[in-house]
Amino acid sequence: MRSSEWLFIDTSAFIALHDAGDRYHETAKGFFTPDRIRELKVQLVTTNFVFSEVYSYFCRNHADAVTVGRHIRESKVLRYIHADPADEEAAWQLAQKYQDKDFSFVDCLSFVIMSRLGCHKAFTFDSHFQQMGFEMLPTH
Repeated sequence: MRSSEWLFIDTSAFIALHDAGDRYHETAKGFFTPDRIRELKVQLVTTNFVFSEVYSYFCRNHADAVTVGRHIRESKVLRYIHADPADEEAAWQLAQKYQDKDFSFVDCLSFVIMSRLGCHKAFTFDSHFQQMGFEMLPTH
């Protein structure tokens, strides 16, 4: 796929979509509709590390964690990428490089995988993506 055809889904987007108490919940729901995704003509993608963060966030209620986990892992429209050792090493190098940033390791891994795929857009509410030069959707 061409680079313009990928949309990376970050932890913050999954949380906003599934947590009615999240401050971005309504924005996320308004943005992430089947019509909008068709309009954008993108392939949705996320990673096993993002899944881990999302699952951990919802673990305060096991049923919620499992429901959201199934939504991610069993999606027919979401490409679920497992980070490989080279991705993890590149993320570690990136994490060490940016001493002036508070990127999480998962952020760094997401940046590495997005770059590897040629993905320039992320469905996220985390400004770290913008700091690394990725386009954040929805714009706000």
